[in-house]
Formats: sequence, structure tokens, C-alpha cells
Amino acid sequence: MMNQDTVLNKKFKEHIIQTTLKSAPLIIALSILFISYYMYSDLVVRNSIQAFYFRCIPIAIGILLLIFHFITLDKFKYLKFIIYHIFLTSGQVMMLGICLVHLHTNALAPSVAGMLLVVFVFSLEVKSNKIFTILIYFLPALIFTVILFTFFNPSKEEFTILIDIYPFIIIGYLLNRIQYKLRYRLFKTNYLLDIEKQKTDELYQETLAINADLKQKADEITAHKEEIEEKNTILEENNATKDKFLAIISHDLLSPFNILIGFSDLLVESFQDKTNINEQQRYAEYIHQNINKTYKLLENLLLWAHSQKDALGFSREDENLYLLSEEVLDVLKPSAEKKSISIINKVNKKTTVSADRNMLSTILRNLISNAIKFTPRDGKVAINAQNTQDNTIKISVKDTGRGLSQEMKDKLFDITKSISTKGTENEEGSGFGLILCKEFIDKHNGTITIESEPGKGSKFVVTLPA
Repeated sequence: MMNQDTVLNKKFKEHIIQTTLKSAPLIIALSILFISYYMYSDLVVRNSIQAFYFRCIPIAIGILLLIFHFITLDKFKYLKFIIYHIFLTSGQVMMLGICLVHLHTNALAPSVAGMLLVVFVFSLEVKSNKIFTILIYFLPALIFTVILFTFFNPSKEEFTILIDIYPFIIIGYLLNRIQYKLRYRLFKTNYLLDIEKQKTDELYQETLAINADLKQKADEITAHKEEIEEKNTILEENNATKDKFLAIISHDLLSPFNILIGFSDLLVESFQDKTNINEQQRYAEYIHQNINKTYKLLENLLLWAHSQKDALGFSREDENLYLLSEEVLDVLKPSAEKKSISIINKVNKKTTVSADRNMLSTILRNLISNAIKFTPRDGKVAINAQNTQDNTIKISVKDTGRGLSQEMKDKLFDITKSISTKGTENEEGSGFGLILCKEFIDKHNGTITIESEPGKGSKFVVTLPA
């Protein structure tokens, strides 16, 4: 506590010096002007050269202090502070001297009134410690009293006028000490408030830093949470994909083999009856159909599995789309002719596309195969292609089949939701071909859209960068 009081007293002393010197030049200048007026009055009106000389004392000190102040600027502050109080003391000395000059004249009473005014100014401007203040107030008064009774011997009436000076000096001193303590208490309060404000600001900044740190950690936790949720979503999708993949293998791949085994057994048995040629032919056709279906499924499964682990090669080359589509149609024409479906290739013979030949062939084969599967007898399937203004090529496969509902369209390209639907003549499939198409189209940075309504056929549109 003592250490804090010592620091506080030192700060207060610096504050007093700073505030005093800040206003001192203006007070000195005004005092010089005010005293100069009375110097003129002493010379011209009262013809009192002694009073004139007494007024020269504070003017000389004030002028020297002003010159010293402006020459040294912010240096020698404490010395300037002492000289300023000497200037104030010289004002009291000046008035006491003028009282002696006017002792036996009618100007004594006004001089005493001037003395009281100076003491009043003292009460406001003197900002020194107790000992220095006592010297400023009482030493000139003591010297004045000694000189008064030693050399001037005032009358009773004159002493009655002069006696007012003493109680007013005492009252002025007491008022000065009161205002000095009030100044100290006010400074102490402000100083402590500043310290508390500084502590509050520091706590506020610390709070902001803690809040920022907490926010950063919260953001990191949120980011980790989102990352975990994203990984969980991917994991769920992978698990669903795995389950679907296993379901396709266990059902769609295993069932054809059971059928093949069954029909092959029947075919072997039928050879015991040499005349049953029609039944043998029917069994052979069943086996042939299932072998083709199983082959296509195996081919799609292997291609998809390779694409999932990025083991499938991808190489863009300029391909003639018309010739490529003709190659695909040559493979699928037997299936179309069996259902009396006409396939029209509307692709311009000069149309080229930059794509991976094997992937694009797989895309076309699956889309056209599906169109044949879901188109009834005597229907039509058309393949077309056109370049667009935004440097893309749109390849479309349109059929006159049964069409698709919105619910079915939403499931076609999702392995976790896709379902296998029988064709117009109960052709079976795995629903895996369109998923593979979507994978290969994505590798080309392309898109696939469906335009279809129940009973109005379907149109699959593949958009690839030209």
C-alpha cells in the first residue's frame, strides 16, 4: 500500500507541474497586462514612483519566466514550476509594498483591497506542498509586519485597515490546502479509475482472445464433426454399394447359373428321346439367353469394379461416333430383330467425339440394350447426336417403350436404390448397366439426363465435352 501511495504522490506531483505549466504562460501574460495598467496609473494619476517600482518586481520575474519557458520548451519543468510560484509570491510582495507606500494616504484602503484580491488568486493558483505554501503565504506577511512596526509606526486607524490582511491570508491558506487536498483526492480517484479501466481493458482483450480461441476450437470441432459425418456418409454409401454388389453377385449372377444347370440337365435328359427336337431346341435357347445375360452382367461388374479402384485405363481419342454406334448396333440387332424393333441411326457420318472408345462403347451398348428391353414389339429406337453452341455434344437414345415414373428415374443411377425391372417380354436384368454408364460419363466430365413419362417412351441424353 505504501508503495502505491508513493507512486501516486509522484504521479500527482507530475500532474500538478504539468497542469500548472500548461496555464502559466497565459496567467503570466494577463498579469503583466493587468499590472502594466496600474503602473501607468501610478505614474500618471497618482504620481507614485515607489508603487511603480514595486510593480516592476512581478513584471520582471514574469517576463524572464516567459522567455525561459519558450526557450527551453519541455525542459526544466520543476525549475519553471518553482519560478512560477516565486512570480505568484512577488505579486503578494508587490501589494504589501504598495500598502507601505500608501500607508499615510487615502489610497491605503484600495491597496489593502488589492492585497486581498491577490491572496484570493493565490488560493486558486498555488499548488505546492505544505511547507512551500506556508512560506509563500506567511513569510512576506511576517516581513511586512516587521518593517511596518519598525520603520513606519502606523496609526490606530491605519492598523485597523491593515489588520484585515492577516485573517484573509490565514483563510486563503486554509482554502488553498482544502482545494489542494480535493485536487489530490480527485486525481487519486481518476488514477485508480484509470488503473481499473486498464485492467478492465486487459481483461476484455483477454476475453476477446479466449472467445476467439474458443470460436476457433468450436469451428475446428464443427469441421471435424462435418468431416466425420461426411466420412460416415461415404462409409454408409460404400457399405450400401458393397451390399448391392454382393446382392447382384449372389442373386443376379448365381441365379442364371442355377437356370443354366437346370436346363442343361434337362437338355442332357432330352437326348435320350431322339424325337423330341423341339424341346431340345427350347432348352438350348434358354441356355443361350442366360449365357448372354450372364456374360453382359459379368462384363459390367468387372468394368465397374475396375472403375471403383481407378484401375480402368482412361484415354481420350477422337472417335467417329457414327461408326462406333454402328459397331454397337451390329451386336444388338439380333435382340431387336427378335422383337421386331427397328433401330434408326441418325448420327451424322462425320460426327466425331473426344472420348475413351471402350467406355463410350459400353455407354451406348447399355443405353440401346435397355431401350430394346423396355420397348414392345414393332417399336422404334433412335440414336442421334448434335453439337451445341457451348462446345458440347449431345448423344440421345430414344425409344417408344413404356416410359418411366419420376420415382423410378430418381433410383436409376443410385446403386443403393436401383432396382431391376423386367422388360416388355419379361427380360431380366440387374439394373447395373445404367450405374456403370453414369460412372463412365462422370469420368468424361459429362452428364446424363432422362426425358420420360409413363406410356410415352424414354429419351436418355448424354452430354459430353466436344
